[in-house]
Amino acid sequence: MTELAWVDVFATGPLSGNQLAVVPDADELSDEQMQAIARETALSETTFATASHAPGCDLRFRIFTPARELPMAGHPVVGGAWVMARRGAIGDAVAIETGVGPLAVTVSEFGAEMAQAAPEQIGSPDPEPVAESLGVRVAAERPAGIWSTGLPQLMLPVSSITELERAEPNGAALARLGEAQGWIGVSVYAITQQAPPVRASVRHFAPGAGVLEDPATGSAAGALGACLQAGLGGGDDLELTISQGSNLARPAEIRVVVGPGPSVTVGGRVRPVFSATLDQDALP
Repeated sequence: MTELAWVDVFATGPLSGNQLAVVPDADELSDEQMQAIARETALSETTFATASHAPGCDLRFRIFTPARELPMAGHPVVGGAWVMARRGAIGDAVAIETGVGPLAVTVSEFGAEMAQAAPEQIGSPDPEPVAESLGVRVAAERPAGIWSTGLPQLMLPVSSITELERAEPNGAALARLGEAQGWIGVSVYAITQQAPPVRASVRHFAPGAGVLEDPATGSAAGALGACLQAGLGGGDDLELTISQGSNLARPAEIRVVVGPGPSVTVGGRVRPVFSATLDQDALP
C-alpha cells in the first residue's frame, strides 16, 4: 500500500488555499505510476518524495500536474516539506532537491517558507494576444513580462480587481501562446495596496500544464515579486502579500519577500485535510 497525505497550502482557513496530495515514500513508484496518480487526484500538482542523492539535500521532490512533470512548483514544495517534517522524516530547516536544483525550506508548526531560484527576466512578449485570450485589458503603467524563479511565468497587469474578475480564459489559445512565447502560466494581477507592504490580487492560468486556473501559485508568486521589485528600480527590498483563489471558492494568501541579491522567499500556512492509502493493484 502507498500512503498519501492531503493538505491545503497557502490556506486562509478550513478547506481553503491550494489542495495538494503528497506521497511521502515514492521511491518504488515508476514515472508512469506517478503520472497516473497525479491524473487520479486531479489536483493542480501532486508531490512525490523520494531519496535524494544530491550533496547536502535531505529529500528529492518530484512534482506532477495531471498532464506533465514540472521541475519545480511553489505549493508542492511548501506543502510537501511541511508534510515530511510532520512525519519526522526531515527537520525544520532542510534542502530539497528539485529539477531546478536544491531549494532551502524552513518549516514551522503552521506552515513553511521556501527560498526560490534567483529571479530572472526572460523576455517581454506582446501581452495583447494573451489579454485578448483572457478577455481583459492590460494596464500599461504596471510592469509586465516573463519572469522566472524556477519556472517561466508571464506577468500580466490589469488596472483593478473588477478587471481581474472579468477574465474568462480561452484555454486552447493560452496554451498555444504559452508554447510560442515560452511561459508555463500567466498571472493576471491587480495591485490593491501600493504602500509597503504591497498587496496584489492574482488569478493564474496554466492550461498548457493541464491546469486551466490555479487557486494559489507559489512559483508565480515569487516571479511576480521579482517583477514588481524590478519595476520599483530594484534597489529596495519588497514585501508582497498575494490574495488568490477567491473566485474558485479557495481563498489563499501567499507571502513573498524579495531581498538582496535579489533573493526570493515564498511562504504561507499549511493545513492538514486527510490521509489515505493507495491500493497497489490500482496502479498501472
